[in-house]
Amino acid sequence: MDGFVYLILLCSGIWFWLNGRRAHEFSLGICRHICNQHQALLLDETVSLKRLRLRRGANGRLQFERCFQFEYCYDEAHRLSGNVLILGLTPVEINFDGQRTLL
Repeated sequence: MDGFVYLILLCSGIWFWLNGRRAHEFSLGICRHICNQHQALLLDETVSLKRLRLRRGANGRLQFERCFQFEYCYDEAHRLSGNVLILGLTPVEINFDGQRTLL
């Protein structure tokens, strides 16, 4: 019986990690697209997880809400910061260049 519980915990941990990696890659793609649209340079070609919490989606199910932070610049002298908020794998909000865009 204990082995079954450990197996469930292990599978849950692996699922959580894989889901987080998929959300990370998804948000990185969004950030690249936004920076290309605004002719900005995505610094370090990376995003970092700023916040993680549970939230209900439009369908009423609990999903992970992740806020990823990224840095960009226009002239390589001043670093600016932006955020992408995703619920599951759906972008919800983008903060870029001092503007908040709800999707």
